[in-house]
Amino acid sequence: MNDVFTATDTATAAPALTVTVTFAEGTDGNVLATLLKQHIEAVVAADPRKADAAARLHGRLGIRSTEPPAEVTLVFAPGGVTIRNGIEPGVDGTITGPLKLQTETLVAKANPYTAMLRRQLKVRIRLSRPLFTAQAYSFLKVPPSLRPKD
Repeated sequence: MNDVFTATDTATAAPALTVTVTFAEGTDGNVLATLLKQHIEAVVAADPRKADAAARLHGRLGIRSTEPPAEVTLVFAPGGVTIRNGIEPGVDGTITGPLKLQTETLVAKANPYTAMLRRQLKVRIRLSRPLFTAQAYSFLKVPPSLRPKD
């Protein structure tokens, strides 16, 4: 009986979504932008559910690295993710901290909540979109299959 459900599920499965990650004009040479593009592409390739999560996100997330200094805005739209140089005014949320710490939180080597309590990582939200930053961060987190083994 399980075989019937499996065959039906396979026959009605929707085609896998993909996420197009592009650079906006003027983003050339931004190391943070390049790293984020590679990161997003790897995360979506490892976990197809991330493409669906990206499709549901609409808004702009600013990411600021304090060490080394760099800033980008991730624009989530129906056509994919666009990475822009600098943090645009009116973003829906921002994450600020050293690049190493931000990377460690995404691969579950550091706890983002502990880092926020220690004021090493700052997260800002826009009151009209209080959940967007958490949803975007959840999309950026590395799936367990890609996390480094300790």
